[in-house]
Amino acid sequence: MNNQPTKYQQLNTDGVFALLNGELEKASRLFQQARDLREDCFEALCNLGKVELLKEHYHEAIALFQQSLEINDSFIESLHNLGVANYRLGELEKAIEFYTKAVTIDPKYFQSAFNLGNCYYEKKELQKAIYWYQKAIEANPAFFDAFFNLANAYRENNQNSLAIQTFEEIVKKWPDVPMAYYNLGYSYHLEKNFQKAIENYQKAIALRKNYLKAMINLALIYEEQGEREKALELLKQVQTIDPTIEVINFKIEQLKK
Repeated sequence: MNNQPTKYQQLNTDGVFALLNGELEKASRLFQQARDLREDCFEALCNLGKVELLKEHYHEAIALFQQSLEINDSFIESLHNLGVANYRLGELEKAIEFYTKAVTIDPKYFQSAFNLGNCYYEKKELQKAIYWYQKAIEANPAFFDAFFNLANAYRENNQNSLAIQTFEEIVKKWPDVPMAYYNLGYSYHLEKNFQKAIENYQKAIALRKNYLKAMINLALIYEEQGEREKALELLKQVQTIDPTIEVINFKIEQLKK
């Protein structure tokens, strides 16, 4: 049995490597050569569409993805990338249509599920966004962005306890991500659980030196708890890092009184 790739397959593979290396013109030439070898060249057409997508030629990309689907109407990569191109053009409903077709064919195609979540989040349809982020996580339990966006969607949807639960899961899975601790701290802050908020803001700052948002929020808690000296010291550090934040300069003057 001959397991050697055909010339068509090899050209597509070489083109993908060129694409990954940022060699767009080389990738385009290889995909065009592949397209010219076969009539059922839906992969090559899709790959050419990806080149145009990276060039931000969205209408050209859409035309190529559609040509790919004329040959194979269930090719998920073309459906997904039609969603991407339409999203970039601000056509949310069309993006949703193509992402939905992709996950209908393969419910485990987590990229489309995640992007559906993003579309619905942008439309402020938070319950639908939450549903699709959950589906993305079911399909890929190691998908950080889906966890992170899910937690933020819970918080935006006034489900702060679920946001906290999700951020807690995130920091267990990814213990070196400062913005995860910051957002966990902020979620506890909203619940007036100041001890937990302080703990997580401090972890965020320990992981990212000069994390201004975490430093400012930590100072606000200290002030709220009556620890004005701690708040003042922290805000002075912020002022030293970025003296252009007018509200911080004003706050420092208030705390000095």
